[in-house]
Amino acid sequence: MDISNSLYYTFSTISQVLAAFIALSGVFVIFKIQEFKKIQFIQVQHFYSYLNGVKGLFIGSFHGCPTIAVTLKTLHQSECLGGMQDEMEKILKDTNVKESPEFISLNKMKSIFDNVDLVRSRIIKLTKLSIVSGLTTILFSLVILVFVPYIKPNIGVVLYILGFSGLVLSIGTMMKVIFSSVNEKNFLIIKKPSS
Repeated sequence: MDISNSLYYTFSTISQVLAAFIALSGVFVIFKIQEFKKIQFIQVQHFYSYLNGVKGLFIGSFHGCPTIAVTLKTLHQSECLGGMQDEMEKILKDTNVKESPEFISLNKMKSIFDNVDLVRSRIIKLTKLSIVSGLTTILFSLVILVFVPYIKPNIGVVLYILGFSGLVLSIGTMMKVIFSSVNEKNFLIIKKPSS
């Protein structure tokens, strides 16, 4: 029984399908991450607006650092997420902020910001796993194509299993990313500490 043709068509199809799937899902993930960043920017904007309502608060009141509130506004305007989380934490530790009626709202905004950040991180990790497993499977398929005429039937079965395992891992992981990010609303839920 000659399995050369079936091996050739199977592994060439696997590499083409995975390449197309990685490209399309990559576009989806990029747009979804941008959407999550916009949610975080909105939280920072609301945070800064509520911060302006805190009585007894002035720019120099943050731990002897006159630039924290200004830095938060600047970070928001520059659309840089890097330092926002740290600045929000410093502001929430201020005694004037803790005693203000706005503290609860500020804390909720910070929690939503943190939850969105966790969702973004999880999506990025799963996307990396999907892309790495997909690219590995594509390379494996392309290498197998070179040796198709020399492959014996019993080894061909093992190669089929390996190729389909990589295909399923890559597509399955990316489908999990897509479905979980489409249905993700957990970042809007503020988790209460367990008693």
